[in-house]
Amino acid sequence: MNNRRENEQSILRSMDNTFPKLLLRNYRQWGDTRVALRKKEYGIWKEYTWKECYEKVKAIFLGLVSVGLEAGDKVSILGDNNPEWFWSELAVQSAGGIALGLNPGGSPQEAKYVLEDSQSKLVLVQDQEQVDKLLGINDQLPSLQRIIYWNDKGLRHYDDAILVSLAEVIRLGEEHEKSHPGDFEQNLAVGKGDDVAMILYTLGSNGLPKALPATYQFLLSSLESALASNPAYDSDEYVSVITPGWFFEQVLGFAACLVSGQKLNFIERPETAPEDSREVSPHILVYPSPVWDQIASAIETNVGSGTWLKRTLYHRSLSLGYERTDLSSSGGQMNIFKGFLHAIAGPLLFRPLKDKHGLNRTRVIYAAGSILPPQTTRFFAAIGVNLRQVFASTEGGIVSVHPGDDVNIQ
Repeated sequence: MNNRRENEQSILRSMDNTFPKLLLRNYRQWGDTRVALRKKEYGIWKEYTWKECYEKVKAIFLGLVSVGLEAGDKVSILGDNNPEWFWSELAVQSAGGIALGLNPGGSPQEAKYVLEDSQSKLVLVQDQEQVDKLLGINDQLPSLQRIIYWNDKGLRHYDDAILVSLAEVIRLGEEHEKSHPGDFEQNLAVGKGDDVAMILYTLGSNGLPKALPATYQFLLSSLESALASNPAYDSDEYVSVITPGWFFEQVLGFAACLVSGQKLNFIERPETAPEDSREVSPHILVYPSPVWDQIASAIETNVGSGTWLKRTLYHRSLSLGYERTDLSSSGGQMNIFKGFLHAIAGPLLFRPLKDKHGLNRTRVIYAAGSILPPQTTRFFAAIGVNLRQVFASTEGGIVSVHPGDDVNIQ
């Protein structure tokens, strides 16, 4: 474990480190022997090894370059959490381009503002819904040259010169490679840690989105702050739920996957997130703070609808959990009898409860964004879940993480 921590720290300190170079490192280290990503489709988890991810990124890179992507160009990505989001971002960055994420639930006017402000040259989108959103505003965006979609369902009859499928772009890339062999590897090698990797948008003082360029060094140093308190390992599972264009997902999800080798799992649809997360039972999970409040309330509501016996056992066990949490925080210990009862409550009550919400294997879960109410943190600690508040700003990165040993739970 210490060797892995030292390896992570040496990577993070590397001044010429980039996301694409980490992809190359992982491809060389693990190739086809380790799964990097999983995506649930039609109820089945589809797996992609590091070799497959490397080849996907290379294919998309070649395709994007063949349709005009150059170093310094801005490329927006619009879609839900998908492997294509991950691959497209890395392909753009491999070419020296700058990626940015659009809110998949945002309005056409919100998308227009970001696309216009960033002067995005290309947009990669998920499906027909997002294509329709952009076709309604593309005539107002003179810098936009191509809308590239990766899911062609419902789009085959569309006839607009700005539209092209990702499959066709990849085919064009295959032709490009014949006349430019080694182009991908050469471009990947010249990237530097102080290059801009992404443009992150945050709410400005005037109420409009504000663009903040983020270098690889900035993103990876933010990850280092989180790993200092709560390490990630190559054996970990992570469920990608929050939008990839958000700072926290880029750092704690994508960057952590590239640095530590933790496996990224992509849910089938936002509606299936609870069930998909339960199937994975991740070791690390990130939600906005309000979501953890909702989960805590849902647990209480579910227990309240149970039998009198279940409610009684739950409340007495929770009382023991609160007592142990409070004593541990102050350096105290429970007496032997109560400690024995708490030890029984763990596997008999709390474990099934955590399993129902996909938290049975979690080593750390992050509450990101707004400040989490202390009672919510205390509640999760009482049932044996290590909930950590992470504080950050898009300008300053991760500045504080609720330390892993602040509340002693088992």
